[in-house]
Amino acid sequence: MPWTRILLAGAVFLVLAGFVFLFPGRQSKSVPMLFAKNFISPLEPATWQQSLKPGKLSGLLSDNFFSALPPTSVISSTFETGPALKVFTTIDEKSQLNLLKLLRRYHPQLGAGVLVNLKTGAIEAMAYYRHADENGSILPQESGNLCLNSSFPAASLFKIVTAYGVLEREGLTRNTRFPVIGRYHTLYKYQLGLGKSRYRYQPSEVSFEKAFACSVNPVFGKFGIDYFPAHELLQLAEIFAFNRPLSFDLSVSSSVVRASDTAYQRAETASGFIGTTTLSPLHAALIAGAPLSPGKLMRPFVIDRVIAENGAELFYRQERQSKFQLVDEKACAELVAMMQATVKYGTASKAFKHLKKKRSYQNWEVGGKTGSLDMPNSDRRCEWFAGFGRDLKNDREVAVALVLVHGEKRTISSGYIAAELLAGALRGK
Repeated sequence: MPWTRILLAGAVFLVLAGFVFLFPGRQSKSVPMLFAKNFISPLEPATWQQSLKPGKLSGLLSDNFFSALPPTSVISSTFETGPALKVFTTIDEKSQLNLLKLLRRYHPQLGAGVLVNLKTGAIEAMAYYRHADENGSILPQESGNLCLNSSFPAASLFKIVTAYGVLEREGLTRNTRFPVIGRYHTLYKYQLGLGKSRYRYQPSEVSFEKAFACSVNPVFGKFGIDYFPAHELLQLAEIFAFNRPLSFDLSVSSSVVRASDTAYQRAETASGFIGTTTLSPLHAALIAGAPLSPGKLMRPFVIDRVIAENGAELFYRQERQSKFQLVDEKACAELVAMMQATVKYGTASKAFKHLKKKRSYQNWEVGGKTGSLDMPNSDRRCEWFAGFGRDLKNDREVAVALVLVHGEKRTISSGYIAAELLAGALRGK
């Protein structure tokens, strides 16, 4: 009987050994894998494959990569003077070329734009332009990639932040009406109830949607005074990733909101009528796209994978959600409708007028927010458009942000370039 058990155990051992020999791929995953140059990695690679850590990616792409013509999505690079690496990016060459051509055609003093696929977080276009005459007079030449630079005043783009905070409150919707005194685009103390005017103004009422779409500063200034003590306004800004690092493959300077010491400063901050609130184009695109994806905003990335000379895959992107999320679905839905109103009849309607005549536009939902303010320490005007485009037929969602700094004459609006970029991105996929 014991001999029978010994023979049976030996037979089992031989069968298992043969199985391991025939299927070596089932052994320990500590052995490096080599792939052909055209190998496509699985969607969720094991962490042991990532020999090039995400924190080391920032040195693989130079700033010139995002301003060079013709654009490319694959480049050879080196890391810490090591062997050559092949870097595959998420850049869509058609969208990148379109953006670069538009920036060069209208030649602002400075220009930067970002196009993000909201379904995955992939950066499909990221380009910047610096006029030959600018010579670092507005931003230093060493500022690097302007798409990742937060030196631009956020202006009325901050109204997206304020609007979300207001819409979270019980009983307030885009149809709620608010009083306004004086002109829409000024912000005097008498318009906020903080002082008296020598003129008599008859108050009028505007809906929340119209105040957003037409960028009515006094209404948003009153929000800052009535609804948000200084610390709550900072907390609201931090929900939108201000004053904290933004996770990305490359280094991004943090967008900044400063504490407000007075009621009038809170009004300036809430309405975006202040130069100390600053923003990067990448961050602006995420802010514009976040209401479209409540609780599901993806972390942006531009490096898809990195391959060594011998074919070994050193890095493969892993899609994951961003730490920056908007969670109130009701507030997001209302905000999306208000952003659509900006394009329909608000401050961006003229920039999108030519697109509305196209047949394909009927399948799209487009929204956004405009903003303009002088650059700090400069009389040059900074102009923004940040928004989204959704193709209902093809289930495609993208976000875009465009910032232009104009010279003595404005050559084109940021909204027009954004409209062209959105149209190409939605039509070409």
